[in-house]
Amino acid sequence: MTTPLRKPVTRAVVLPRGPVAVTLYPAALVGFRDHGRRIEYVLPLARVYVLAADAYQQQRKAEARAAAKARRAAR
Repeated sequence: MTTPLRKPVTRAVVLPRGPVAVTLYPAALVGFRDHGRRIEYVLPLARVYVLAADAYQQQRKAEARAAAKARRAAR
């Protein structure tokens, strides 16, 4: 059982780019803000999912291409 989100929840995380504040909003939105900056990038949660899935697929395709290239070079 889950508890519905009633107010924004913000957490600080450290990403390769640096510290970022991640905010979850009740309307299924996710906000990202660089530490010390005022601009917040807000996306619908569904869009974040699509971006993550696309990035994963691109990574898998790149790995498959690299493996195929290595097999061709080994011949």
